[in-house]
Amino acid sequence: MADSITLTVNSRLARWLLFDHSRQQVRENKVWEKPPIYAMDDGLRQVWLQSWPDQYVLTELQSRHLWQKIIREDSATPDLNLLHVQGAASHAFKAYQLIRQYRLPEDPAGFNHYTEETQTFRRWMTRYQKQLQEWQALDPSELLDGVSQRMEQGHIPLPEEIIFHGFDEITPQHNDWLNFLKNRAVKIHFKPFEPAPVASENLQELIFKKQAAVQKYEDVREEVVQCARWIRTVYKEGQTIGVVVPEMEVYRGILEREFKAELAPESVYPWVDKAIPFNISMGTPLSHEPMVHLALLLLAQRDKRIPLLTFSTVITSPFIKSPPDETQFRRDLEWNLRGGNTTHIFLATVLKPNQKEQCPTLDAILNQLMDWVDDTSFRLPSEWARGISVFLKEVGWPTGHGTLSSHQFQTLDSWNKCLDSLSSLDRILQKINRHQAVSHLTHITGETLFQPQTHEEPIQVVGLLESAGMEFDHLWIMGCHAESLPPIPDPNPFLPFLSHQQPYPLPHSTADRELLFTEQVLFRLAHACDHLVFSYPAWQGESERVASPLLPPRLAEHNTLQSDSSSRLLDHPGFAVQLERVEDYFPIPVSVEEKEFIQGGYSLLKNQAECPFRAFAVHRLTSQQKEFAELDMDDAVRGSLIHKILELFWKEVQTSERLHDLHESGKLLKKIGQSVREGMQLFAFDTHRQRAFLELEQGRLTTLIHEWMECERERSPFRVSDMESEKILQLDGLSLKLKVDRIDRTPDGKTILIDYKTGAVQNIKKWFGERIEDPQLPLYSLEVPADAVTFASIRKGDTRFRGLSREENLVPKVSSHLSKENPTLETWNDLLAFWKRGLEDLAGEFLQGRLNVAPLDVNDTCKYCNQVTFCRKTELFTATHGEEE
Repeated sequence: MADSITLTVNSRLARWLLFDHSRQQVRENKVWEKPPIYAMDDGLRQVWLQSWPDQYVLTELQSRHLWQKIIREDSATPDLNLLHVQGAASHAFKAYQLIRQYRLPEDPAGFNHYTEETQTFRRWMTRYQKQLQEWQALDPSELLDGVSQRMEQGHIPLPEEIIFHGFDEITPQHNDWLNFLKNRAVKIHFKPFEPAPVASENLQELIFKKQAAVQKYEDVREEVVQCARWIRTVYKEGQTIGVVVPEMEVYRGILEREFKAELAPESVYPWVDKAIPFNISMGTPLSHEPMVHLALLLLAQRDKRIPLLTFSTVITSPFIKSPPDETQFRRDLEWNLRGGNTTHIFLATVLKPNQKEQCPTLDAILNQLMDWVDDTSFRLPSEWARGISVFLKEVGWPTGHGTLSSHQFQTLDSWNKCLDSLSSLDRILQKINRHQAVSHLTHITGETLFQPQTHEEPIQVVGLLESAGMEFDHLWIMGCHAESLPPIPDPNPFLPFLSHQQPYPLPHSTADRELLFTEQVLFRLAHACDHLVFSYPAWQGESERVASPLLPPRLAEHNTLQSDSSSRLLDHPGFAVQLERVEDYFPIPVSVEEKEFIQGGYSLLKNQAECPFRAFAVHRLTSQQKEFAELDMDDAVRGSLIHKILELFWKEVQTSERLHDLHESGKLLKKIGQSVREGMQLFAFDTHRQRAFLELEQGRLTTLIHEWMECERERSPFRVSDMESEKILQLDGLSLKLKVDRIDRTPDGKTILIDYKTGAVQNIKKWFGERIEDPQLPLYSLEVPADAVTFASIRKGDTRFRGLSREENLVPKVSSHLSKENPTLETWNDLLAFWKRGLEDLAGEFLQGRLNVAPLDVNDTCKYCNQVTFCRKTELFTATHGEEE
């Protein structure tokens, strides 16, 4: 062992001290050896292993899983109102640590006189200790005692000096070791100073002497932005800046985003390899890394029927094997699966025989995945870890069709360590099945915090405890509101309060304990810097915040650190020239050749009426957006199904006379039910997995159609002459494909056009505007001369006809008073002529190439438009506050 070693309270401080030492040696142009600086846990484990002990020390993961096993096997546990097993095991693990670190009494009487939870924990602890004894193992909290004993026996040499760095408190266990070292003449030093309680008045006096500022900001984001801008103003070469965040889990995402935008603006560009000038502690769960998320997604598949979204993720992922000659096929396959009502695919049938020959690598990957989900064996966790590695390698994970970046290499290294952790559970878990192995691995990756190793930067963003021992030239402590400083007590539920937690006192046990510890931490932080700033948000979400009572009231809360000088690229377009407004609009007429390829029906003219650019993008550039179905029976599918049910019904019934006969004989509901069943059989629903749901849906549809038939029975006699008929309409040289839902004829020769609507019924006022916004029925009337055009609203509680007719009473509640909608229209023929002119004008616009971005109503037209990223009109309206420039 070295003559002098430094033990730090955590790994981050060890890295920081090594960075600081290296920086000093560079300043002095020296060549140096790495100094013996270790996190205390790492240093103890290292010397323990070097002493060739008879016992081994469990890892934290092994200990937690052993607690879980004991809890699951405890027959009395179900009688308790406990948290789930993992949560209970976590509390038990921490309780045992506290018992060892604080030398708490283990007398059964001390536990049995209190709550049922403490009695249960005492029973678990007895079994836990028995298991450790059988395995000749130590709990992680017993490592320090084990090292002390090995030192006393002479198996571990004693150093001449130990420097303890960054410790805010010394536990009784730690103190026993210190006394042993002192008795053996080992020099003990503490940096920055030996832990000791701090009087409240001393803390406030120190903060006041530092001339600290207290800043109050509107919300968390504004607080973070102002901190970043402050850093830009105070930073100088060779200086260090610290940002301490008590609630790192709340602030981390905002910190990373806003600090990058303000301190490294170019880093937002994917193609710019811009170094980030700051480090943020507390990485994100490894399972959130895209590469690991994909691996877990593959491993977690339970059978050969997988969600379509999962299939899409797999075949398009850069982390899965994909030769260049299959890339386009995979894209086309994925695109063709979008937009329908399919939510799942079957691995065995998703590729047709000819496609398997065309795409052999993808076929092999799907076969390997099928073999994986077929594996029902029971194995040891270490065997599953090897099997997982083999399977992922077979599908090309993680390199896919490229090479790994430094970030991804580190991700892979962390993943492999997680597999090692899974392997370490053989003795505890014994043989388990595939689902259990994947569940354990998912939990391990979720608990593993991943933070890519980078050079230590002069700007450090750390949590309150992680800041221990660090010194800075400038320090900003944010989130200093009364809810976080001091934190709310959180006593361990498995330790008796009166006999164990209150008298010792244990961490997080009481408000007094939290107050004393927080005062000590703030005192240390105030000593560790030259320039100190406190801040807090006035609002955090919907909760109002006030300053922490630990901050001296004498400090003003005025926002003296308020800067409007932004470095975000968004606020600096990158040019400093006078802008000139140019009307960038040139019509692009439709050529004769292009006409042959243009496809569309009434939606073409609807898009042209609402926004010419949308019509251009959708019908000429074929710009589409196809989403994956979240449900296999969404509103669109339900609408199509009702169309089919009504088609089947009227194909047999045909006339209003037959409809009345069915009603009078009491057979109408049965006939409707038959049509509903036939219609549902024509749709590819997964009846095996959704039988109960489909039975409910069948009943709902039967009731809805029966309600609609009450409206049909109110009509004068009619005969259904045509349904779902496709027609081609030539309009000003433009071919439009139309599909009329239904055409009825009356005994006196009148023709009625009906369009079913299962959603919101369009306002017929849109038929009378300068631009006909809803051209569906007007278009049909040009191809099929009609005496009435009407929507059939088929919605629960809103079944009715809504339209216009040549004469009254042709369709119930459908008016013939055209002048109410447009005073210039006196007769039905006037209306048809008006529609013809308007529709021909829209068709002419489209053919002439009018394609400017001109929505009729940006709030309505653009609200659900899927071309907004193409035309960027909403960005313009946002920039101009909703007004045209």
